[in-house]
Amino acid sequence: MYSSACVFVGLAATCSARRVQTSGGVFNGAREWEMESLARNSRGEITDAELGLLNLKNALKDSSMLKEMAQGLRNPEGSGELVRMMANPSFQEQAKRVADTMRATGVFADFLKVESYGKEDSSKTLQSVLLALNPVGATRSRTGSPRMSALDELIDLAESTPGPVQYWDPLKLSEKEFWGQSNDATIGFLRHAEIKHGRVAMAGFVGYCLHENGIRWPFPLSASLPDYSSFEGLSAPDVWDATPQAARLQILAVIGFFEFWSEWSTSLEADGMVHYMRGGKPGQFPAFNTIVTNPLTPLPLFDPFGFTKDLSEEEKAKKLLREVQNGRLAMIGLFSLISEARVPGAVPALAGLIKPYDGEVMGPFTAADANLPGVSTMLDGVKPLLPYLN
Repeated sequence: MYSSACVFVGLAATCSARRVQTSGGVFNGAREWEMESLARNSRGEITDAELGLLNLKNALKDSSMLKEMAQGLRNPEGSGELVRMMANPSFQEQAKRVADTMRATGVFADFLKVESYGKEDSSKTLQSVLLALNPVGATRSRTGSPRMSALDELIDLAESTPGPVQYWDPLKLSEKEFWGQSNDATIGFLRHAEIKHGRVAMAGFVGYCLHENGIRWPFPLSASLPDYSSFEGLSAPDVWDATPQAARLQILAVIGFFEFWSEWSTSLEADGMVHYMRGGKPGQFPAFNTIVTNPLTPLPLFDPFGFTKDLSEEEKAKKLLREVQNGRLAMIGLFSLISEARVPGAVPALAGLIKPYDGEVMGPFTAADANLPGVSTMLDGVKPLLPYLN
């Protein structure tokens, strides 16, 4: 009964939506197959319900047509035509015959089954349906330009992501203009930041789990640390505090260099890239080929062995989507571990499994690093903001 109702509404919607977009009996911007179907309908070879089925089947592969129909159904003329068609006894009988035939023969049934969209070759079809029929998708263009804005692309990306939550931005950050930059630049910054933090979180989550399970490198960290005895019994955040100051400064210096290199216009241009706030792809990292161009040049940090070199843009986009999803999960997972360590019992599922930590998880330095300039001021300034440090 439910599937029959879905078919009935789908046939009526696709048939009526295209009718209200006619001018003198000719579709505005009609496809060739639409004109042929319309002619067959006019000659009585196919009913309105069968015309709707053909429209629906083809529209599921054409996101632009779905958007046109969705817009047509949102105006009074379109919604009125849909109601009249659904209330027409003749159309109801036609739709019933179509639904019965489909159920009995299986003809055209696959494209109406949810499970069919799990197939790789039809995943884009489901995305097209969701994007076109979602009200946000029909009203999000603010410029009227045929070129999609960064916000349009962000919403499209979010709505094509599997899972219960699609586009969700309660703080409206994606509508802001940070530092007086454009909205497109702001969204580029937000997307790049999410990908970058997701990558760090994935590495951090794995490292945290390895340490908590006693897995160590098979070689000494340095001459002053011939073994790992000084780290035994410590929580993962405690390991950072127990690492020699010189080693921590080296790690921060390397991270700072990577940040500089990824933002430097010269390194980006040398690798054929554009800054992510100026229309470039978020998450890209330029190769180390700016100054030295001989065989001794270090391997690209992102893909040193060229595993993604021959991938199509579609395959790269799919892998980036997976990376974003895994990064989001890793950020949640890492902070669940840190929260349980800082406040035992905060994450019931991890109670008793994580070693406690009483330091400041968000601070790179402790009171033992007071010899460094600015550290004492930083620690004193953060205490009023974080009462649990007092």
